[in-house]
Amino acid sequence: MANLPTPGADSGTWGDTLNTYLLVGHDASGNNVGGKLVETNKTTGYTLTAANNSQRIVATSAITITVPSVGTLVNGFECEIVNDSGGTVVLDGPGATNVSLTDGEVACVLEVNGKQRVVKGTSTVIS
Repeated sequence: MANLPTPGADSGTWGDTLNTYLLVGHDASGNNVGGKLVETNKTTGYTLTAANNSQRIVATSAITITVPSVGTLVNGFECEIVNDSGGTVVLDGPGATNVSLTDGEVACVLEVNGKQRVVKGTSTVIS
C-alpha cells in the first residue's frame, strides 16, 4: 500500500516512496486520475441520458440537445453543456420549453426533486 515517506525511516528512498504515493491519484504527468469529469464533443443533435450525469458536453457545432422528460435522467442528475460552436445551441426541453445558448455560454442541466432546471451564463476565456 502506498504511503507518505516517514521521517527518519525512509532515508535514501523518500523520493521513490513519495512518487509511489502520488501515483495513486495522479498519472506520470501529474494529471488527476479517477473521478475525472468526462468531457465529450458533440457535432450533431444529441439527447441526454442518465449516463451523462456528471459529464461535460462541448457543442462544437450549432446543434440541438434534447432534454428528456422528468424522471428519465434520475434525481440528482447534473450535466454541464458548453457552447463552443460559434453559433447557437438549443436545449430542447420537455413540452415547449427551450433554452438557447449563444457562443461562449455554459449551462448546467439539473434534475432535482422531480423538477428540471437549466442554469446558464456566459463563460470567460482566461487562456
